[in-house]
Amino acid sequence: MTKALVKTLYIACAVVIALLTLIVLTQVVSRFFDYSMPGTEELSRLLVVWMTFLGMSVAVYERGHLAVNFFVKRAGDKLRPYIYLTVNILLGLFFLVLTVYGFIFSYQSLDFTSSTLQLPMTVFYLAVPVSSLLSLYFLILNAWKPQNESEAV
Repeated sequence: MTKALVKTLYIACAVVIALLTLIVLTQVVSRFFDYSMPGTEELSRLLVVWMTFLGMSVAVYERGHLAVNFFVKRAGDKLRPYIYLTVNILLGLFFLVLTVYGFIFSYQSLDFTSSTLQLPMTVFYLAVPVSSLLSLYFLILNAWKPQNESEAV
């Protein structure tokens, strides 16, 4: 199931990048004809938000998020697993808070719509809790995999 989920995330990010390219190119070309297509900026903003947060989930799955390896490598072999554990606990708490408050905020924004596309603002805001929930899931999965020294925390 996890492999299919990650593959779906990769495909979603690729589709979003393709759509972003098409939308921005269309907007640029249309301006040569003194016509500005309504909603393209708002749609591209929505796609960038979703791509960023879904990409964060993929980075957590691949253990590709930022780390301060300088200190971890100097810590020694006995202390290193505890540092990894501490970082993963802190990341888990962070994603848990983002998930809970992201869903609350998304629910509270159900009555608001975007200015041009008239989409519920929840469509924008749901990127945070959905990707945080996925990141939390991947973080828990990675807790049972051995940590490689060359990988980031």
